Amino acid sequence: MSLYELDISWARTADERRCLRWELLACDEVRGVFHTLRDGALAVLFDGGSRDFQDWASSIAPEAVAIPRSTTRWT
Repeated sequence: MSLYELDISWARTADERRCLRWELLACDEVRGVFHTLRDGALAVLFDGGSRDFQDWASSIAPEAVAIPRSTTRWT
């Protein structure tokens, strides 16, 4: 598993944030979601590779920017 930062600044309305919550809950590879000190960003513990995370993040919204926060893999 790796920890990534997900830019959610695009989710400004309550409806967009609710939709995002459902997207996070529906993804089998998401193992945890945590608030960060930055508004508009979440830390996501993801059970998959960097490319898989990028693909998943862009499926939520093309504006979502996923930045690898760690390359450490946990088993």
